Amino acid sequence: MFVLLLTGPPGAGKSSVSTALHDRLGEAGVKNAMIEVDELERCYPPLGTERAIAHVEMLCTSYREAGYELLFLTATVEDDDYGHALLTATGADGRLLVRLEADPDTLRSRIIEREPANWAGLDQLVEASQLLAGAMPSLSGVDLVLSTEGRDPESVADDVEAALPDDILVRGQITAF
Repeated sequence: MFVLLLTGPPGAGKSSVSTALHDRLGEAGVKNAMIEVDELERCYPPLGTERAIAHVEMLCTSYREAGYELLFLTATVEDDDYGHALLTATGADGRLLVRLEADPDTLRSRIIEREPANWAGLDQLVEASQLLAGAMPSLSGVDLVLSTEGRDPESVADDVEAALPDDILVRGQITAF
């Protein structure tokens, strides 16, 4: 299985870009799956990192057994240890780590636009996005950095798709019997 890990601070466009690429390749007959780790971790009380990683491993095993050779994984990777644990949990044969970025003011605007105004966690999420925008450039092992500033998800997905190995796209083609 080949894994494309899309990371970036909240508001950078991880979900939008991944969904655009997942849908585009699916429509072209490329068998692929998508896991949004931030959604797996959405529970109260929080699961904790170890349990969330175990969920990723379980899902990746299931997708691999079902014959999926391309996996889109989105996650807010805050440090190298977490990123390494996520990639290890996938059991991937190959991987591409893409970090999305945008101006902190843009991140703030996107978050405020998409989240309910009365949500108790809004200020914390905006603050976290600002801190991560400054910290994430130090992540190691990043293969590609793309700005989403002033771009729509489809155009960013074009750049991500261009960075995928050609053999993954060919191998992932669904063939009729």
